[in-house]
Amino acid sequence: MSETELRALVGWTVEDPPAGRSAGRLLGGLFHLVSTVVTFGADAGTGARRPTWDLPAERDGYLDVGAVALRLPETARAEQVRATRRDVWTVRTGAPPSRLPVETWRVVAAVPQGGAAKHADAPWTLTVTDGARTGSLSGAWLALAWIGHLAGWSEPA
Repeated sequence: MSETELRALVGWTVEDPPAGRSAGRLLGGLFHLVSTVVTFGADAGTGARRPTWDLPAERDGYLDVGAVALRLPETARAEQVRATRRDVWTVRTGAPPSRLPVETWRVVAAVPQGGAAKHADAPWTLTVTDGARTGSLSGAWLALAWIGHLAGWSEPA
């Protein structure tokens, strides 16, 4: 499934980047490639990569949403978040994945990181609460929209 098809599924606004931005994306991709090579894969190992947005054929396969981090509560250590076609999980090295009950959470704020655009790959942070604790979910806008789609959240204002 392509980014366009995924955008249609989520129901949240996902804006197209301005035409001049495609040259910047190309240069950014080239810079990232050089950075990865120079640091011998350190960036790739820490999740500094662009998502592909491809939904896997199997319903329980992980969608490549890029680097998404959860801190719940806000003072907790960040956990890597992954999503399938049905659920959202935290993944830790050396531990089994743990399903997140995102359908019981509420979004209380949405803040862009470095601009207000809702482009697919624009970094955003959602403030979420489970009723007892408040924390953050940070990643690319389309990744957060997919998680929101699975959770049944309305698009934040």
